[in-house]
Amino acid sequence: MLVALSFTTKAQTVLYSNDFDSYTAGGFLGSQAGLPFTTWSNTPGGAEDAVISNAFAYNGANSVFIQNNVDDIILRLGNKTSGKFNISFRYYIPTGFGAYFNLQHFEAPGNQWANEVYFGNNGNGNIEANGVVTNFTHAMDAWILIETHVDIDNDTAALFIDGTHIVNWIFATQASGGAGAAQLGSVNFYGGAISGQTPKYYFDDVIYTEMATPLTPPTINVSVADIYTNGQNPEQFNITNDGQQDMTFIAYPTYPFDANNVSTTPTLSQITYGQSAFASGLGGFTADVNVKAANKFKPNYLADAIGQEITSVDVQLNDIASNYALLVYERGSYITPGPGTLIHNIPFTQTSVGELVNIPLPSPLYIDGKDIWIGYVCDALASTYPLGLDGGPRVADDVNWISTGPGWSEYNATVDANLTIYGNLQGNTIQKWLTVSPTSGTLTPSQSQQIDLTFNTSGLTPGNYLSVVEIGSNDPAQEWSQVNVHLTVSTSIDKLNEKIAVMTYPNPTTNNINIKSDNIINEVSIIGLNGQLVKTVQVNSTTAVIEVNNLAKGNYVLDIKSGNNTIKRNIVVQ
Repeated sequence: MLVALSFTTKAQTVLYSNDFDSYTAGGFLGSQAGLPFTTWSNTPGGAEDAVISNAFAYNGANSVFIQNNVDDIILRLGNKTSGKFNISFRYYIPTGFGAYFNLQHFEAPGNQWANEVYFGNNGNGNIEANGVVTNFTHAMDAWILIETHVDIDNDTAALFIDGTHIVNWIFATQASGGAGAAQLGSVNFYGGAISGQTPKYYFDDVIYTEMATPLTPPTINVSVADIYTNGQNPEQFNITNDGQQDMTFIAYPTYPFDANNVSTTPTLSQITYGQSAFASGLGGFTADVNVKAANKFKPNYLADAIGQEITSVDVQLNDIASNYALLVYERGSYITPGPGTLIHNIPFTQTSVGELVNIPLPSPLYIDGKDIWIGYVCDALASTYPLGLDGGPRVADDVNWISTGPGWSEYNATVDANLTIYGNLQGNTIQKWLTVSPTSGTLTPSQSQQIDLTFNTSGLTPGNYLSVVEIGSNDPAQEWSQVNVHLTVSTSIDKLNEKIAVMTYPNPTTNNINIKSDNIINEVSIIGLNGQLVKTVQVNSTTAVIEVNNLAKGNYVLDIKSGNNTIKRNIVVQ
């Protein structure tokens, strides 16, 4: 047995190989093999896990037995975004039974199927890829070789059965058609079969081979040093793509809770993508299902609500279902579809068809500008459809989502409607004093992009403010980066009512104090708390760096003179 073995022969590298012969027959695959094998719900040893069998084997003693439609095995392939790969394994399908597998674009299962392959109980099978079904024949009661070639760089894939080419397709598409991710995520060995047939099969000798060396993934290089400003002049930082593949990015400001940074106008409103009145739902589900539905409230939509709080959620529902719970999530991955950490899971009940249910949150949820996912989960019976919809028009910005398993997908794009989910807001919005430009883009290898920061401090009261610039990218090792922007607003008014803005940072400090002003600074004096003058520095510039590393630890006062103005600042030397 070769497990997680990597070696190179004729420019080919075996990334993983397993013949299952070292495992105990009767035991579970996931429990014994570990990653990259797991189950659909990532619960090795549970009901979805398949057993090791010694009834049939291609070589050696063992194979993996898929014996019903509960067995659901995932082989993680690493979310590859470049390179050429071959995934091969062997199936043994007894007469009278069917078999199945699929490729997925993401390691996290249920997000996008790249293909679906069925093996019939009479030797007639088919593959669906890019919305096209191709039929093929295969042996029964014998080990058959199944190979899938994936060339991500040229966006092609091909299926071979026992060396016979079956079909080519565009890889960056979904099995049922439509655009998909140009990414190789996982193989799903599931107990599936053609409609009306019974699944039962064995698989053995799994080999995952890298046929050509992939390019280095997008790699973000960004300075995350804090930026200090008085808001008088633009600031900037750069992001660079150090990888060999194109890097996409977004950038936007967020505002952590700050009691000083509020507007003077209180508001009470809702966030929702609902465009019109409630319009019930669609036809029923074909089988009993546990279903989740959620709206993804994106930064561009939430910008006008930053500073407010969500106190409760309204959901308007269609058919009666059971085991309802409100779900509120943090922002998810930049790369993998779906929400992030679950913040609230609050049970509630539905009493009538079309009911509008209000669910209070146990504590208000502050809106800082990052994504928020709000939705619900329920158990729906076959022929019912509890998800409430409006009458459209649909918001076509990847904001309506649904899940019937661990993965999430955009709600059926052919339905001109939005989920009827409403976040009820209260409180004050903030003054959004930071503008980021550009807010998105694509960087080729070695390309850099300057991110410009501009400020609107008009109306802000004197004080210190913080904004966090969030940068998302398709760098698999660093999807999110943050740059803290500190704004100091202060005024001193001379006899001509001239306003002077001055900021000092960092504070506390151990070495230096930096000073910025929108007017010329003439001199800076450091005074001890006992009133004694410690030192005076002549400046004659709008910026100054004052050394304090030779001062005793403690509290001091800076007297900053600018024209006829003297601005005082308390500092702490550590």
